[in-house]
Amino acid sequence: MFLDNKNIILLSTGSFNPPTNMHLRMFEIARDHLNRLGLTICGGLISPTHDSYKKKDLAPSLHRCAMIEQALVALPWVKMSDWEVKQNGWTRTRQVLQYHQNHLNMIITSRLNGAIKVDTSLFPVQFIENLNANDSNQNRAVNVRLLCGADLLESFAVPGLWNDEDIEAIVRDYGLVVVSRSGSNPHKFIYESNVLTKYMANIIVVTEWITNEISSTKVRRALSRNESVKFLISELVESYIKEHGLYETLNNKYSNNDILDVNLKTIFLSPSPSNKTFKTDQMDDKKLNIDEPDNLPCTEKRVINCEKTKVRNVAEGKENFTRVAIQVSESGIIEVISDMETMV
Repeated sequence: MFLDNKNIILLSTGSFNPPTNMHLRMFEIARDHLNRLGLTICGGLISPTHDSYKKKDLAPSLHRCAMIEQALVALPWVKMSDWEVKQNGWTRTRQVLQYHQNHLNMIITSRLNGAIKVDTSLFPVQFIENLNANDSNQNRAVNVRLLCGADLLESFAVPGLWNDEDIEAIVRDYGLVVVSRSGSNPHKFIYESNVLTKYMANIIVVTEWITNEISSTKVRRALSRNESVKFLISELVESYIKEHGLYETLNNKYSNNDILDVNLKTIFLSPSPSNKTFKTDQMDDKKLNIDEPDNLPCTEKRVINCEKTKVRNVAEGKENFTRVAIQVSESGIIEVISDMETMV
């Protein structure tokens, strides 16, 4: 079935552990691309996964939902849906799409006849306000599409991870908007899948030309090491994480910089410009003043100092060196006479 509906709500599922700026940017990239295709983006939804989803370091849904709310302050046309986390257990993506599509249809129907009262809190305020303000919008159908990265698309091929019927239903009934990352080739993957090729008209691939490799995994790793995550996640999200001690930010066994040996630190840390001396291997750990001329290597200085000492000793008679005298006669003959009374 070809989805010819031009009114779309983008829905993104996942753990959002924590939500990153890349999660938000996917919505912006997709909206720009779909608008250029003549489609109308009515809003966006983020549906975090249930706590029973088996994933390492998964923060409780209470915190993940709160972080998503904080992140979406900067993206008001997208709303966080907590329906999935309120279920009794993990819910398949197909069911998440189905619930939100059915609920959306009920809202539109209720606006049409005015008889059914439906909770609208799951959807962006902007979308609901548009429905209320414009009578022509009340009769329009809106399609919920799954917004995802190329990694989710490629996961369809992992044996036992997805139900084949679910894959076909998702692509056939809802469609995909795939934001590709650097190094991925979603078109090739679609070609190699019979199901995806069958419904490829329902798959829109959006290329992110500004490469961005931000991931929740890397953010958690940085947080656990007490490293900066500025510009990777929202400042509100970062404040929430530190306030509640998520991802080992309060009890951090990797943040003690004293475990680094002093000599090891010099490998990673650049010297301060205010320092006047540097240690060099060639000088046997002696100091070399950086203000001295650069055209005179330290090895040459040693030779010069040594030769000065020898000349001084010779002049004072402390060295047993042969002394010579040079005489030039009127006829131009050069004679060299040594103190050893030898004619050269």
